[in-house]
Amino acid sequence: MHHRCVTTPVVAIAQGAVAPVQVHVTLVSGQLATVQSQAEQQWFEATRDAYIKQTKFTETTDLRDLDRLLVLELMVFRWTQHLAAGVDYYGDQTNDEQLRKNIREYSDQINKIKDSMGLNKKSRDDAANEGNFSAWLSDLKARAKVFGIHRERQLTKALALFNELSSIVGMYDRSDDEERRKIGFETSEDVLKWIRDVALPEFAEIDQYFQTHEQRYWVREM
Repeated sequence: MHHRCVTTPVVAIAQGAVAPVQVHVTLVSGQLATVQSQAEQQWFEATRDAYIKQTKFTETTDLRDLDRLLVLELMVFRWTQHLAAGVDYYGDQTNDEQLRKNIREYSDQINKIKDSMGLNKKSRDDAANEGNFSAWLSDLKARAKVFGIHRERQLTKALALFNELSSIVGMYDRSDDEERRKIGFETSEDVLKWIRDVALPEFAEIDQYFQTHEQRYWVREM
C-alpha cells in the first residue's frame, strides 16, 4: 500500500524562533495525520507498517483503534524525545515532571488498547507457539480425512444393504406363499427380522470399528 507524505514549509514564529517541520503521514485507516519532524515521520511510518504486517485487521473499528494506538504512541515518542533533549522542538525548556506524567498516562492507555486488540505480550507468546498450532491444524485435517473415509464406508455399506433389502421386498411382493417359504421370507416379520439380525448389525460394525481403532485416539485427547 502506498502512503502519501507531504511536507509543509517551515513557518516563522515570534522572536525569530522557527516552528518544526510539519509532515503529513497516512494512518492505517487511510486518514492523514500531522507529525512534527522527519524523525517522527520515520518512526511513525516504520511503526505503522509493522502493525500492518503483523496484524490482519480489516474491520473499520479495528483500523480506527490502530490509528488511535499509533497517535498515542507517537505522543509518547515525541515527549520522550523532548525529555531526552531537555527542550521541545521550538527550543523551549521542557517541564520534565509534566512530561513524565503524560508518558505514564498515555502508556497506560496504550497498554489497555493493546490488551483489547490482542497485541500484548501474551498474544506474542501465543504467536511464538504457532508451530504447535500448525501441527494441531495438520492433525485436524488428517482426522477429517479419516472421518471422511469412515463416512464413505458407511454410505457404501448402507447402499449395499438397501439394495439387498429392496431385492428381498421385491421378491416377497412378487411371490406366493410357497415361493416365500423357499426364499426364507414367509411373512413381513421375516423381512423385519432380517433388518434387525443382519442389516443393522452389519452397518453397526463399521461404526464400532471406527470408534475402536481410529476415533478413540482423539477422543482420549479431548
